[in-house]
Amino acid sequence: MSSLRWRLALAFALLAASVATAVGVVVYKLTADDLLSRARAAAVAQVQAAALMYPLTRPALPQSALPAGDPSVPAQLRAAVERGQVASYSGSWNGSPAVWAGRRTPDGRNQLYVRNSYAAQRQELADLRETLIEVVLAATVGGAALGLLLASRLSLRLRGAAATAERVTAGDLDARIHASGDDEVAKLGEAIDRMAEAMQQRIERERRFVADVAHDLRTPLTGLKTAASLLQHDPVGDAIRERVDRMHRLVEDLLEISRLDSGTATADLRRVDLAGFVAGVVGDAPDVVISTNGASSSLVDPRRLERVIENVLDNAVRHGAPPVRVAVLPRRIVVRDHGPGFSEPMLTLAAERFTTGDPARGDGIGLGLAIAAGQCQVLGAELQLANDPSGGAVVTIVLPES
Repeated sequence: MSSLRWRLALAFALLAASVATAVGVVVYKLTADDLLSRARAAAVAQVQAAALMYPLTRPALPQSALPAGDPSVPAQLRAAVERGQVASYSGSWNGSPAVWAGRRTPDGRNQLYVRNSYAAQRQELADLRETLIEVVLAATVGGAALGLLLASRLSLRLRGAAATAERVTAGDLDARIHASGDDEVAKLGEAIDRMAEAMQQRIERERRFVADVAHDLRTPLTGLKTAASLLQHDPVGDAIRERVDRMHRLVEDLLEISRLDSGTATADLRRVDLAGFVAGVVGDAPDVVISTNGASSSLVDPRRLERVIENVLDNAVRHGAPPVRVAVLPRRIVVRDHGPGFSEPMLTLAAERFTTGDPARGDGIGLGLAIAAGQCQVLGAELQLANDPSGGAVVTIVLPES
């Protein structure tokens, strides 16, 4: 019952059942009172008619009247008649419902009583009760069906809005709900569309800003790098060259991120021997152990896959601990280090731009895995992050089927 649709259906069913039950109880009570009042009035009219006949039949009682000592007459009724009242009484006689009425004779010397069966009225009430129960059940089912119908339409619209919001979260910034109508759900959809539009514009502005800054810095940094290469190889010169190289790599990474974000990058696919290709990329890197197990040829973009492998290896070497193991499997390249591994937030955020993790994993600017993830997207591949149960970070490059 966690679904909104079923909860609304249950609410409609309970509401319909409550209303139908309340109306049924009122109808039953009014009908029961009306039937009893009519039966009492009929008995009183009958005893009044017997009193009119009494002067013609006395000292005998009219045939419609009960004998004076009839044991069926209730004691309460006798007491009321003895006080001079014209009264009626409802009860049962020999297991059957009945209504009595009584009064004194016109000369006051005797008492007149009549008794009528109330069985027909009781049967009518029983039939009415069954009908009302059927009406309550039908109203409950009808309310549930109506609630389910209305809730299904509402749930469908809400699910559509949620699906669009998930698409925006996943990076499809052009996704919109385009809600119609004037109700609350439509206004919620319009608000989500406005939020998505504002977020898309803001992200586009940030992308243009990063691309423009990186492009403007590229030329002076190239000159600065050339000038730094002419410095003497002493501690000061080495420090300047290291800082310039670091800034130059940052600018190049920002430009690559901008190209990937623009969505214009395409893969130049070629069939390569995966094991040999990965071995060539890894080369004789220190503390890196490579193994192959059933790896075959794959259809990839060599330049982009090389960039992915280099960034993943660089991330493992800089932020993990040796040895770094590279396993080449069919359609998979698994890189594992023996460092502290990814923190829980980093497992979902490490592929985002400028995301840095625990300082225990080393310093960085947070673009390496972001570029790797972007290049994987162009390749139709997937970058998966995990931690090995025995320790260390595991990055798996899952290649598409070819």
